[in-house]
Amino acid sequence: MKILVNKTEVEVPQMLINKFYKDFDGLPGGKHYDSVTDLRDSIENILGLVDLNPSVINDPIFRIDYIRAIAMMHALKKHGIYYDA
Repeated sequence: MKILVNKTEVEVPQMLINKFYKDFDGLPGGKHYDSVTDLRDSIENILGLVDLNPSVINDPIFRIDYIRAIAMMHALKKHGIYYDA
């Protein structure tokens, strides 16, 4: 999956999304509400930082965090718990 950020194309590997999907397999069901909300807050913090300052995507370390955050977000959405833990 490709995402355009500040005229920079960022590739989010489907394999990474699938990995997180498998890792989060036990989260749906309401038992882990706090864990899901903490994870969602962390994801939104990373994505929000890019919205405020798109040039941070050029930092290689932050780019990796950003790609992982996007992959986690899609995995949680696939489980149906991103918006409603």
